[in-house]
Amino acid sequence: MKFNGSKGIFSDINITPLVDVMLVLLVIFMVTTPMLVKGIKVNLPKTHSGTTNITKKDLIVSIDEQGRIFLNKQQVSLNDLRKAFEENHGNEVVIEADRAIEYGTVVHIIDIAKQSGIEKVGLATTNKSNKT
Repeated sequence: MKFNGSKGIFSDINITPLVDVMLVLLVIFMVTTPMLVKGIKVNLPKTHSGTTNITKKDLIVSIDEQGRIFLNKQQVSLNDLRKAFEENHGNEVVIEADRAIEYGTVVHIIDIAKQSGIEKVGLATTNKSNKT
């Protein structure tokens, strides 16, 4: 506390450092959050439209070019995938399939999700530039 001459005790709180710290934390969370919800690196098909908002609770199924299936960055079999879908049937599933993967593999995973009670299934793509 400071004595402010004849006016008495100066008791105002300076919140500027608090605001600075909060803004830095906000920027840190904004930068790191998109990195937390990604699957493995795959070569996604490109489209002109459509964006997917992936949240942290979504189940991310990634299929690489060799046909290996990953659930949230962990390699799984189709039986393990079915069990995970049944345990998390209230969540949404986002499928990130490499563009070289056969269509039937993606359809089979969508079918497993639907049979397990998953109602919303999304397909991840990357945006094409408007130059064609």
